Amino acid sequence: MATPRISTTSPRSRHAGEGVGGEGHPAHPNDLSVAPSPTHDFAATWAALGQLGQIVGEVRTYLDSTSRANKQGALLRATDALTRLGQAVAERVVAPDSHLLRRIVRQWQALLIAEGGVVGRALQVGPVDNPYILNNPAEGSRFVGREDVLRRLEELWSPQGVVPSVLLYGHRRMGKTSILRNLGQRFGQQTLIVDFNLQMVGSVRDEADLLFQLAIAIYDACAGQGLAGLAEPREADFTSDHAYMAFRRFLRRLEGLRAGRRLIVTLDEFELLEQQLAAELPRLLRFWRGAFQTFPWLVLAFAGLHTLEERRRDYWDPLFGSVTAIKVSFLARGAARRLIVEPTPDFDLDYDEDVVTTMLDLTNGQPFLVNLLGHALVSRFNQRSFEEGREQERRFHMADLEAVLAAPNFFRDGDAYFSGIWHQAQHSAPAGQPAILSALAPHAAGLTRAQLAAALPEPNPELDGALAKLNDHDVLIVAEGRYRFTVELMRRWVARREMVDGER
Repeated sequence: MATPRISTTSPRSRHAGEGVGGEGHPAHPNDLSVAPSPTHDFAATWAALGQLGQIVGEVRTYLDSTSRANKQGALLRATDALTRLGQAVAERVVAPDSHLLRRIVRQWQALLIAEGGVVGRALQVGPVDNPYILNNPAEGSRFVGREDVLRRLEELWSPQGVVPSVLLYGHRRMGKTSILRNLGQRFGQQTLIVDFNLQMVGSVRDEADLLFQLAIAIYDACAGQGLAGLAEPREADFTSDHAYMAFRRFLRRLEGLRAGRRLIVTLDEFELLEQQLAAELPRLLRFWRGAFQTFPWLVLAFAGLHTLEERRRDYWDPLFGSVTAIKVSFLARGAARRLIVEPTPDFDLDYDEDVVTTMLDLTNGQPFLVNLLGHALVSRFNQRSFEEGREQERRFHMADLEAVLAAPNFFRDGDAYFSGIWHQAQHSAPAGQPAILSALAPHAAGLTRAQLAAALPEPNPELDGALAKLNDHDVLIVAEGRYRFTVELMRRWVARREMVDGER
């Protein structure tokens, strides 16, 4: 925002008529140079200029703030101060200074209105609500980024007729569930989203129990959207011998009532189904493929780990002719930055720019870890402000981030992510992946392949395959011939783990 030029040279030092246009106006509309009368009292003029300087300070606060709430508050305070300045000029400042100051007030008011107008005052009366989400999917305004995945889904599902089902795969805590939960906002009223989270369903006895539970989930979603005339599925119809027929007849009844709507059934945590129905799964997947072809308005969106996509050539093969796999990886840097500085529209704490940059470097845009750092910073702010009674700036500095990282509970709170990566490395072929991670952990800049091979406790004949798998799983990245951790916080967690194991 442009700042009007303010001359702070004493008016008494000016020559009469200096800087004044042909009609008695300043040469520049924002220049306060005037030709005073010999008896002019400048006290009120200088007081008005002092008020204007305070307004400039609020504008600087606006420009320096990363939080929308703080920006709004600074704009409102500047607007209020301008109103008071206008009143003071009208009551106490005499001509010709009053004419020039009123013009400046009007120009500043126009600038502030252009930047946001009159906005709500940011008022903090208690602990800051922590907007960073750790254990639940992000929904609504808290769901940021993933435009690439959503655009790809729109491309796949926009056409009429037969469209492919989708597999979203990636690490745990990467945001797959959040994507599934926000599909409804993206695809409108002609698309009905059926949330079939296998973690919520719990254990299933057999295929018949699974198909009955799925039919109930579809029925509940349809009833919730006001779809009339569909009878509730009866468990007695879903016997072991007739479950597939019962589910097919249920879809037939739904076909005549759906009024042109497409159904997207989201199956999250699919590995749980693999664990419970491993023997029956091939037949179930063949049935689903036939259902997609018979009922083109039925679409499934699976979500699981990398291993789910990798096993598509095994028993998944009958289904994957009609399923498109989409990788869910790290947030783009711009989206991760927005998640940091504006997790909600009314978030009213600010960040120094070097704190934001460091958080991006530490997490590489991993959404759970971005939220973990933000959550820890807000929790620490609340504890120091409202439990310990410390008065502190509503802004995060590097010292705050360093204190959070040094806290003993930080890596414990992130263990769900870190241990998940480690567990997958332990149980993925080729063997030896955990040893590679342990050897790399002391080296933030990474190692060449030769250096890494020499650092391993014993030779690994499958080293290249293991490195390729860790790279495919986004655990390691190779750049300029050096292997290093994709996420710096993961490297630090492994290093801490090795240090603790070495002390035992």
